[in-house]
Amino acid sequence: MRTYRTSEIAGIIGIHPNTVMLYEKWGYLPPVERTKNGYRVYTDTHLEQMKLVRMALRTEPMKWVMKFEIQTIIRSAAQGDLGKALELAREYLAHIQNEKNNELQVMKAIQEIVRSDSRQDKNVSFNRNKTANLLGVSVNVIINWERYGLLEVPRSMNGYRVYGEDERKQLRIIKAFRQENYSTQCIGKMLKKLETIKKRMERNVSGEKEDSDDEPLSSLTEAEQHAKELMGYLGELMRNRTDMGR
Repeated sequence: MRTYRTSEIAGIIGIHPNTVMLYEKWGYLPPVERTKNGYRVYTDTHLEQMKLVRMALRTEPMKWVMKFEIQTIIRSAAQGDLGKALELAREYLAHIQNEKNNELQVMKAIQEIVRSDSRQDKNVSFNRNKTANLLGVSVNVIINWERYGLLEVPRSMNGYRVYGEDERKQLRIIKAFRQENYSTQCIGKMLKKLETIKKRMERNVSGEKEDSDDEPLSSLTEAEQHAKELMGYLGELMRNRTDMGR
């Protein structure tokens, strides 16, 4: 079996040598032997595993539990249990598909928020305390959302933040995402895409149903495809190692 130094295997995969050592530290690779003078020695098995790691990490998980699932798949494969890794990958795919269905429901609810027209408070602005009470969250929650860059709030002449209809809608949307346990980073990306969809909805003056109702905000469709590719690669590794053992 061919062997590789750290720089060699890093060059083949297209990553920095330090990343290879991080993968080893995180348990993403099988045990790595060393020469008498301390140099790491990698084999084709490590090369295959690193390809699997790169494939598994292509999609940024939307929720921490999905990140944990990916890590568990990688570590199971690193420990040589490809059967378990494949089964976990199937469960991960099912989780993604379930999340896609959930997201469509969240999307429809959010578009109802976007379309809603609260005549009573349409031209009324509130301070942060009043807004928090209306939303059913604490003031600190709103402060954190603003601090994370999820919301920009205008100020009054005397410097106080004022929350008009647009800001209140934005807060309701953020709350809907947080209730589904989306990460702050993911919410930020989804809000940007939602703004594009909102502008398209506003341009639609024909009265026809917008084709954006079922458009996913996140990269779950891409994640689903990557999960299927990961399962295919794990199956290929299992077949190859079975053939080698004959």
